[in-house]
Amino acid sequence: MASRSASSVTLSFHTDEYENDAQIIPDNDEPNIVCLPEEYRRAVTEDSLPPSMRAASNPDPNILKTLLSHGYFLSEQQRCDEETRDPKILDFSSEFSHGAIRSKGRSIVGITTPLMEAINAHLPANVKILLEAGANPNGVPHCIMEDYAALFLRFRPSIKGLFDGSPDVARRSVFLENMNVPQISNLTCEEVEDREGCSMAPFWCEEGFTQACFWTHGETMPSLVLAAKSGETEIVDMLLHAGADATFWKRPQFYVPEPASESSLSVSSPLHAAIEAEGFEPNTMPLANPTRCVTPLMATIVHCSSFNKEAFDILCRAPSINFELRTPVYGVHILHFAVARLDLELLKHVAGKTPLENAGETALGHTLLHVACMCANVAQIQRHSDIIRKSIHETRDLRPFDDINPECFSHGCGYFSAQTEMVKYLWNNGVRDFSKLDVHGNTALHYLAGCRGLNEELFAWLLSEGGSETLCVWQEAQNIHGATPKILEMASKGVRLVNGDAAKIDFDRHWSKARAHRKAETWREVLEMPDPEMLAPR
Repeated sequence: MASRSASSVTLSFHTDEYENDAQIIPDNDEPNIVCLPEEYRRAVTEDSLPPSMRAASNPDPNILKTLLSHGYFLSEQQRCDEETRDPKILDFSSEFSHGAIRSKGRSIVGITTPLMEAINAHLPANVKILLEAGANPNGVPHCIMEDYAALFLRFRPSIKGLFDGSPDVARRSVFLENMNVPQISNLTCEEVEDREGCSMAPFWCEEGFTQACFWTHGETMPSLVLAAKSGETEIVDMLLHAGADATFWKRPQFYVPEPASESSLSVSSPLHAAIEAEGFEPNTMPLANPTRCVTPLMATIVHCSSFNKEAFDILCRAPSINFELRTPVYGVHILHFAVARLDLELLKHVAGKTPLENAGETALGHTLLHVACMCANVAQIQRHSDIIRKSIHETRDLRPFDDINPECFSHGCGYFSAQTEMVKYLWNNGVRDFSKLDVHGNTALHYLAGCRGLNEELFAWLLSEGGSETLCVWQEAQNIHGATPKILEMASKGVRLVNGDAAKIDFDRHWSKARAHRKAETWREVLEMPDPEMLAPR
């Protein structure tokens, strides 16, 4: 055992290989000996990166080689102090190994390992060192992937304790065993009812969803996803050669297999160049997140701040690319996503690959016109009116988070003109049926009328083009609450005259909270949990 004053780990190499992080110690017996810097020999807490992870993200590979080749041992004095050590300090036996892990998902550090740190730092040399040392090529253990995937299951209870580090109420396998409806199945009546009351949701997914990045680094598990998103095709090759699982992304999939592989549990997938270069199935969807998964082609619209035309065109060249796929639960076509952007050039580009008539309706009954006439987000809907609040439940929002209780309202520069341009294009290309009803009984004109400010230019144009047919829909088409578009528009104007646009929007969540509580009680009985607080609604 080394003494407190002794150098715990050393590595011999030539002086010209030396980098600033290591200190050269002259020695008569061993020339050019390198001492592991103090920062890589310190004890750390659960909220800090351990030495092996910090070494993995250091551009000098000799630091990582030193740490892994020789290991690190606590001094005699440190061993004597073991009983008085801070209880928050971890067992350091693995802190200096290739298998170190941080798994406190909601912490700043989140879910990470030395391999993931090396990938994130764009250091293929360190990735190679770790893989040769025996690091898991998938980046994180299978059990971590399963725990994360459990957060995105349909029909599961609300979660308590995730913000304070408590474990989930049950394992993913237990949830699945007690669900009588498959994860990849048609939208259920219960899920449609979840949108009633005063809830709001994007047209393409559920209300109150769990974000893909709920755990820090959760959306970049496993390692192949992080490598692909980092643009590191060299690292992708290394991981595949080392045995990283990619089976789910190699062929068309219709459900998450059991037992689930790491790639099937991912809530994301490798995109862009990695998909083409490594032979991944270009139509893959991360089905572990069944209500919010999209194809890579859709992701170029949904997951990018602006349309990623380059990635879209690369994917289009794949021989097996399928433009007609829909999301598995909400049945959304890529054209619905394209219209939601209100970007006419984007839509024209996508429509060049698949004609507008192929879009049809989503599982909620939304046509391209429904989506084009929706408000961009909750802030644009006239929520002060009871009848509008009961009638309108969807927006064309593509952002990956739940839009709750917005207090400000702005159409944004050019919003009305972009919407007018989009609807005119659809109309001129044969998409004209404004009488189509969605699951709430709403026509596209209901969504147009539910906005806090009616697009007068578009409405006037529609009346001039559609004549009596459009006017009839405006005045007579009733939704499930008996409201016509005209009634909604009058209600919106009446509220503005009384309250003004600056008034705070208030959401009534009693309906959804009561329903979540009933679901939690049912699961408590199924799981035989004595403490109902363990499944308290969010």
